[in-house]
Amino acid sequence: MHTIGIDIGGTKVKYGLFAEDVLIKVGEMTTPPSEIVERLIRELRDFIGEKAIKGIGIASAGIVNARERKIKKAANIQQIVNVSLGEMLEYEFKAPVMLGNDANCAALAEAKLGAAKGTDSSICITIGTGIGGGIIYKGNVVNGRNGYGGEVGHMVVVPNGTPCGCGRSGCWERYASGTAIQQMIDQNSVLTAKKYTPNNVFKHVNEDNECKNLMNQFVDSLGNGLVNLQYIFDPDVFVVGGGVTDSSEIWWNQLTEKLSQANISINVRQAHFQNNASMIGASYLVK
Repeated sequence: MHTIGIDIGGTKVKYGLFAEDVLIKVGEMTTPPSEIVERLIRELRDFIGEKAIKGIGIASAGIVNARERKIKKAANIQQIVNVSLGEMLEYEFKAPVMLGNDANCAALAEAKLGAAKGTDSSICITIGTGIGGGIIYKGNVVNGRNGYGGEVGHMVVVPNGTPCGCGRSGCWERYASGTAIQQMIDQNSVLTAKKYTPNNVFKHVNEDNECKNLMNQFVDSLGNGLVNLQYIFDPDVFVVGGGVTDSSEIWWNQLTEKLSQANISINVRQAHFQNNASMIGASYLVK
């Protein structure tokens, strides 16, 4: 028997076929502007073929109500918000279907097979356009009552600070994400004139003091958020991943040095999985 893990994003949908913990094959499709469920069902029929399926797990961006098996909020995939996705796929494939937030699923993958394997509690932080998070305790995702569990990027770190897309101001992701880095560049005429981007600005820290100052701000903001979360949840380990960590070889030692100066012990590791993390974690929702 096999399981299916699906990762629904704003631009593409990835799906994998698993035999226990082994990823057998991967498929993907562009996220269609409409009729996403119908298209996904057709793609999965071809992908699964004659194989027996014991369950399907779905990871999605946005706010997911795991109990209702519905996506409640999602910026880039409005066409499946409040759609009975779990029930529709269950009817088609005659197998149980579970839904989870993509960051929560990434955290589950890291806890089961990745950087947090063997720990009782972990928090996975994904740093990309914003900051996503997933909290794992005793092998289970902490979803919360309304599906907001793990939305650590919207922890306010600067009262009355930079406005955030969530409607509040001063959220952590406005100071320690790819978007935050871009904003810091835009607000610095020297960096703007040199046409730096979030993808390359850290590469110039050794010869450009403005780049180094930006990195210092980023690391301070990231570290302060991690210390806050350690005091609140006291997890065994933090796992940090996401697109911004592509440059982590430049700033990782500075981050760990900052954390070592806190008055509390903090264990932080780099994520084992990257692009397939949410898909792998989704498959565990039904195991």
